[in-house]
Amino acid sequence: MPTSDAQLVATLDRVMAGHGAADVPAAVAVIARPGSDPVCRARPTEADREPRFFVYSVTKTFTAALFLLLQEEGLLGLDDALARWVPRVPRSERITLRMLLNHTAGIPDYGGLAAYHQAVRGSPGRSWTFERYAAETYEKGLLFEPGQGWAYSNPGYMLLRRVAELVTGAPFDRLVDERIAEPLRLSRTGVALTTDDLAGLAPARSAALAGDGTPVDVRGSYDPGWVSHGVVASTASEVARFVDSLFSGRLIAEASLAEMTRLVPVPLPGSEAAPDERPYAWREPSYGLGLMADPASPWGPVYGHDGRGPGYAASVFHAPRLGGVTVCVLGAEAPGFAAEHVVFTVLDELARA
Repeated sequence: MPTSDAQLVATLDRVMAGHGAADVPAAVAVIARPGSDPVCRARPTEADREPRFFVYSVTKTFTAALFLLLQEEGLLGLDDALARWVPRVPRSERITLRMLLNHTAGIPDYGGLAAYHQAVRGSPGRSWTFERYAAETYEKGLLFEPGQGWAYSNPGYMLLRRVAELVTGAPFDRLVDERIAEPLRLSRTGVALTTDDLAGLAPARSAALAGDGTPVDVRGSYDPGWVSHGVVASTASEVARFVDSLFSGRLIAEASLAEMTRLVPVPLPGSEAAPDERPYAWREPSYGLGLMADPASPWGPVYGHDGRGPGYAASVFHAPRLGGVTVCVLGAEAPGFAAEHVVFTVLDELARA
């Protein structure tokens, strides 16, 4: 680990120089020791304020933290049946909140549906409703019996969002503000609800929002509702502080963290290949509660999440055996920029230093 902030800054600048063009907005933040202040490097370098981005599926980690807090408050239990709140879901009496959190409930996703992507291109500013998401996914049946498999599911987290709102009587954005952002003083972190909420994001263009494939500015055209479970906007420094807080006891209890990091194996494509043929650095792909994990990474266990959608990419991981370091990378989508790759490159640089 670099012995000074200056050395860390030099390391981050060197890594970022090798990933994506210098004029594409991106930021990397590192918390070298639990509870310490983040060191951040952002581009373009002339910006007077750290850029803000969508974190996309990193939002699932916020949702999981919220549910652990609600359990600590006695408002629900992770082994409660979904049927208590949303009985119309097939097998809802056998689906637990824990299964939704670790993607073992069998709820189908919409990521591979042509109808979804056609709808995003056709009306990027007007998303599907909860009912439409339901009709296109789990109302057609489950992928497997609850608890008998693993399949990544955005609608599963949409159901969790609905449960949290029913349990508390408060909207999801307010729950994230009151129970996570405000206690941790994350002043630039929040759930986006309308296209107007994108105005303060770093500029980003996407070809996924137009029928002819012409890249358009995400900020003026994308309805955040196209992320069914909600989408957080934040900075790399604040996301790093959030994840660091999970592992340093400043947000959830030790028992809750133990539940969050209880892992199930993930049958990713190619996971039967030799280790050096798998996706970059992954050895034993696993999932906890709102956490991607690899207990056998080159740096010891790592926990975090990736996120990607129109215009933006995100990745944040915590490595307990590297002194409790947390690395977050957020940026606008661009050739040569892969947020997870940047995070793991930074971890590798820090380990070798």
